Amino acid sequence: METQVTRYLEERGIPFTLKQHKVPALTCETAAAERGVRVSQIVKCMVGETDGESYVVMLIPGDKLLKSSKARKWLKSSTLNLIPPARLAEDLGLTVGAISPIQLVDKAVILMDPSVLLEEIVDISSGDPLAGVELSSKALQETLGAALVDMISRST
Repeated sequence: METQVTRYLEERGIPFTLKQHKVPALTCETAAAERGVRVSQIVKCMVGETDGESYVVMLIPGDKLLKSSKARKWLKSSTLNLIPPARLAEDLGLTVGAISPIQLVDKAVILMDPSVLLEEIVDISSGDPLAGVELSSKALQETLGAALVDMISRST
């Protein structure tokens, strides 16, 4: 199986493993079960917008909750609203439940909570709900050019 995400990684020589699923994985829990990893290794990819203009990708571990006010503060924005997945599908042609941060390189500011780097190996979506991509957390951060921003709720 080849996707936009796997092509991007291959073209740049970034080592990864494609992990195909038996069922579509539309939640972190399902993705972890299908890929045989802990939920903390799944990287949630949430997309928001500031002041109705700029896309912002926020990456956190699958077992954590986003505290968007922390991202908003770092962005120095008065607003930061999550974009409904259906709108992302319509506006950007992305598959609901299978959005990969790689699909948003050069289209968004990308923020990563430093706790993602606590896992040596992480899994992101391949852009297709029937497969995920596993790679080093450091390679993911470098590939995305992601700024490290504390964005998780401490009450999880």
